[in-house]
Amino acid sequence: MRGFRVKYDRWLRDSPLLTKGITSAILFGLGDRIAQRIENSETTDGDRIDAEDRHGLQRTARMMVWGGILFAPVGHAWYNFLEKTVRGKGTASIVKKIAADQLIFSPPLSLAFFTYAGCSEGKQLRETLETAVAKLPPTLAVNWTVWPLVHVCTFGFVPLQYRILFINIVNIGWSAFLSRMASKDGESSSAQKLEEFFVQQMEDSEETAGQTC
Repeated sequence: MRGFRVKYDRWLRDSPLLTKGITSAILFGLGDRIAQRIENSETTDGDRIDAEDRHGLQRTARMMVWGGILFAPVGHAWYNFLEKTVRGKGTASIVKKIAADQLIFSPPLSLAFFTYAGCSEGKQLRETLETAVAKLPPTLAVNWTVWPLVHVCTFGFVPLQYRILFINIVNIGWSAFLSRMASKDGESSSAQKLEEFFVQQMEDSEETAGQTC
């Protein structure tokens, strides 16, 4: 583990955007596969599952593109900007960073994700934007419940160079939630299972962060 951390530190120094992009792509893809397993958990038709899995690989690829090519560089720029703009390590500084992240960064990022998800599926831009706007409030409701707690550790304990990595670990659960929100079929039972998984994932991530911070 120590050897990997040394290598990861070197990768971050030599190619920060590439390293964060690859990490984000892998973990966003993992989150989507988890979401699809939850969605298919009540399905007993093997042929249907196989067909959905073939289609699901395309969905996973789209999530990996979002995580690696879009989220990673934007997140890298945002968290560096936030660190330079809001200085200090005290409670007031942490609260300001969390407020800025949740009020300035999260809403347009979520809107951009749903727009990207719809357009990458070949939907009309107008339909995609309408759907994205409709999904934004419930997404932010969950976002504002979970991420402020996560970011207490992000901004209070995690060094700047590791923040995208830490956020990506939490994003295993969050990307599963986003992927489920972006999918066309939204059965309440599957959504409930996903929410239960997501809450558990957040709790596990916070426990892990508490041990490592």
